[in-house]
Amino acid sequence: MKYSYQDALAFYQIEGAHPGGFALTKLILEREDIGCQTQILDAGCGTGQTSAYLVKTFGCNVFAIDAHSEMIKAATGRFTKEKLLVTLSEGSLEELPFPENSFDYIIAESSTAFTDIETTLAEYFHVLKSGGILINVDMTAEQSLKSQEKSEIMGFYEMKDILTEDEWLDAFDHAGFEEVDILKANSIMEELEEYIVEENEPPPEMLLINNIDPQIEAIIETHHHLLMTYGEKLGYRVFRVKKP
Repeated sequence: MKYSYQDALAFYQIEGAHPGGFALTKLILEREDIGCQTQILDAGCGTGQTSAYLVKTFGCNVFAIDAHSEMIKAATGRFTKEKLLVTLSEGSLEELPFPENSFDYIIAESSTAFTDIETTLAEYFHVLKSGGILINVDMTAEQSLKSQEKSEIMGFYEMKDILTEDEWLDAFDHAGFEEVDILKANSIMEELEEYIVEENEPPPEMLLINNIDPQIEAIIETHHHLLMTYGEKLGYRVFRVKKP
């Protein structure tokens, strides 16, 4: 069986894999106007860490979706163990199973870039209410990549494209969004220097320890190598985007 990067994350139930980790997630959400009536979609929920935090902190109505069955199992186990009411679905971000105008917020952490971005942004726009907010944390090309470099990165992560900041902004505009704010921008190298380790959360380099499956260990090692190789050329943005 050939494993993917997403399989490796699911296999070890790695949480906060997006740049900035869970510390950044909490900082962003604490600044938002979220209450008990707020409807939120956690798009690409992984193990359910952010969904659980939203319910426990704000008491809001959370819907979570992920395409990976192992992540769904992990999230289900978390919500059951912690007795949290989260509506969980297994499905694609490119075809969201929710009615139009359903959500006040969509939180997408390192998930949109792994899909057909144009299609997924159109889906986000469709299910957000008027005035709704998309918070999108995703990989960004800091500078022009050579075709061979882009091919290596896209091939490993199974991505269809790697957008620059300007290309992300164009994609949001094309989908119909307005009022785009960039809450944070960093290269991978800058982020590694700033990284804040949450309690009980291993730093990125610790992901190589205690791995027992050689195929998945090789994937994590390749991921680490790519981060070091392209640390100045790759980064991420936290976009806060509003539907008119």
